[in-house]
Amino acid sequence: MKPTIETDRLVIRPWRDADVPDALVIYGDEQVTRWLTPAMSRIPDEPTMREVLHDWAAQDVAPASHWAVELRESGRVIGGVALLRLEPWQDLEVGWQLARTAWGHGYAFEAGEAVARWSMHKADVEELFALVNPKNARAAATAERIGMEPIGETDQYHHQRLSLYRLRHDDLAYRDDDSSAV
Repeated sequence: MKPTIETDRLVIRPWRDADVPDALVIYGDEQVTRWLTPAMSRIPDEPTMREVLHDWAAQDVAPASHWAVELRESGRVIGGVALLRLEPWQDLEVGWQLARTAWGHGYAFEAGEAVARWSMHKADVEELFALVNPKNARAAATAERIGMEPIGETDQYHHQRLSLYRLRHDDLAYRDDDSSAV
């Protein structure tokens, strides 16, 4: 069973069938999915979106998972966050996608960091990666804000050149220790 992860402003929970219209606002928007291709293309309609949500649920094997990101205050779904297996090495990638109306509020950082912390503290993950299109400055800044270290570019995933970021369990533990002293 997928966990629900909560932050001060967000509830990160499994996707539901009732989320299809909200999910389509995110994954049907070319301004969002242009950063996801070729791993994921724009979703054209609700039936396809429902199918994608069902496929995600069927394919998720802990700790890999897909979650909806909702605002705690209103219950409105504003995005998605995922832990994905990177083939063929089985590395774990953390990824986040938000509806355009949710950009610029720190929600991607909050969701990404919460899932990173959950994966390392509750699911015993030692290392996470983020793959970022080199032209996507917002995603790069989010990865770095989460505490991920840029380690170069790679073309070993998704058949395109992407910037690779890494967060290790020990780095997160060091940050936790460092922030508690402030």
